[in-house]
Amino acid sequence: MLEIAIFIFSGFFIGTLAGLFGIGGGLIIVPIVTYSLIHFHGYAFESALLSGIATSLASIIFSGITATLTHIKNNNVDGEIFKKYVVGVIVGSILIGIYLTELRIDFIKYFFIIYTFFAAFQIMAKKKEYASSTKLAMPFSQSIGFIFAIISGLVGIGGGTLFVPHLVKRNVPAKRAVGIAATFGLIIGITTTIVIYLNNPESSNHQLGLIYLPAILFLTLPSLIFVKLSATWLLQLPDATIKKWFAILLISIGIFMALTS
Repeated sequence: MLEIAIFIFSGFFIGTLAGLFGIGGGLIIVPIVTYSLIHFHGYAFESALLSGIATSLASIIFSGITATLTHIKNNNVDGEIFKKYVVGVIVGSILIGIYLTELRIDFIKYFFIIYTFFAAFQIMAKKKEYASSTKLAMPFSQSIGFIFAIISGLVGIGGGTLFVPHLVKRNVPAKRAVGIAATFGLIIGITTTIVIYLNNPESSNHQLGLIYLPAILFLTLPSLIFVKLSATWLLQLPDATIKKWFAILLISIGIFMALTS
């Protein structure tokens, strides 16, 4: 019961952040699921972390479908830009899905820690204005999509903190950048989840391959409910305050992960 309560509370928190900021919860879902499996079920750190990442990637499917359909309806997904990245995103997602469980767990752990600090910096950094348009060369953009998909699959996120700044720097309007990034996040979530499952199909009563099903039910679904509710309840908070809190949370997660094995 305590585990379920933690999941539900965390889901509300993740949904609140998503509603206020448009940020996904992968960097929070991964450590929550990891340490839940360790402390409540006696998993080894290696198995728990891999399940945390796989569960986070699977959770992206649920939030990604809603977000993508909404952005398509609002014409925030540019087909021409989408085509310049999508092949690289798919190939990168397949590759990390195949080799995720083959990588050294220390590498995955410390890469995740470094990324939490990077994400905190991205959130707190001042946004720059880019006056002139920059053309997106196809080979370059496909390579970027490939690299971003690899990084996203490695830490269990949809890649919004990577794709949005990259697209904005190339003068894609912010709303359209978020819409395109959400679509890529859905592709990353679906592709990596399928490939990881096909490579690790062993299941139990509470796991589908590496995916921890109670977390999907009690953590992901409540977060979807709070995405819309939080936008109404908490929009009065200053953006700077929310950014500061979230950046501190990410840094704390990174430090906590570094001190745990």
